[in-house]
Amino acid sequence: MSTSWVITHQWGNPLISFRPSSHFLPVLQSARGLTVIQPICCKTKVLNSVSNIDTVVATDDNYGHKEVISVNPRLYDYLLANVREPEILRELREETATMRGSQMQVSPDQAQLLAMLVQILGAERCIEVGVYTYFKRLCFSPGYSSLAVALVLPEGGQLVACERDAKSLEVAQRYYDRAGVSNKVNVKHGLAADTLKSMIQNGEGNSYDFAFVDAEKKMYQDYFELLLQLVRVGGIIVIDNVLWHGRVADPLVNDSKTLSIRSFNRKLMEDNRVSISMIVVDGCCKDASAEFPSYKMCQGIIGEVFVETCGN
Repeated sequence: MSTSWVITHQWGNPLISFRPSSHFLPVLQSARGLTVIQPICCKTKVLNSVSNIDTVVATDDNYGHKEVISVNPRLYDYLLANVREPEILRELREETATMRGSQMQVSPDQAQLLAMLVQILGAERCIEVGVYTYFKRLCFSPGYSSLAVALVLPEGGQLVACERDAKSLEVAQRYYDRAGVSNKVNVKHGLAADTLKSMIQNGEGNSYDFAFVDAEKKMYQDYFELLLQLVRVGGIIVIDNVLWHGRVADPLVNDSKTLSIRSFNRKLMEDNRVSISMIVVDGCCKDASAEFPSYKMCQGIIGEVFVETCGN
């Protein structure tokens, strides 16, 4: 399974300088924000394979022949072996591994990154849109990421978890209770857009530190605009699947979800209210293993865009 995140951040002080390079040219848009990443489109080729690891190099000389190592099952197993996964998260993952669609949930390495971002930010109030990724009303993946975030929130911290599937809540609530974080998780059952609008109307604007979105792809732009009203200046919004399994880069793929994500990425690139960073790592297929049986695809390309919201 390949994932991609976009992380946005709102600067309290947008006057930030960057040292330009031949392949990374930030553009000062206005006093409101700074675009800190430009899309890179270039041809790649496989140079060699060492220990089953393909080395891909940009053929454009302007990128200095940058090498990228593709993640294969062996390397991904090594990565997972170096993840500090709390016991309660492991139990949740193993219990739900046989559920249809469980491969759609965030992986242990992703959850660890989310938790670390929350800790670095010193976040106390968080939002998660799409706690249980729902797919065509046939399958779901439980709230692994919401539990990971709740575990690192301080006492008095709160995670608002937006979810529309009531059947998934039973398993999640049981693990919230077992982990002792039920007092930190406020589950909002219903359509996420309606929940976010209600929070804004209730005067909760600019009061949240962190948000994570992994929900309906066609709604990304709507979720983003609503979260910009809820997340404070200096807060971070993480948006999953912005590379959509690589489909966004394939001109022959033009289904509605892919078009929606392409449109969202393009608008985000031009949005001077935020600074962004997209993380990209190559992925590969992998059979289920005894250690991580729910993952049929290696979590190789992590393409995330980190969006930091900027002051007016």
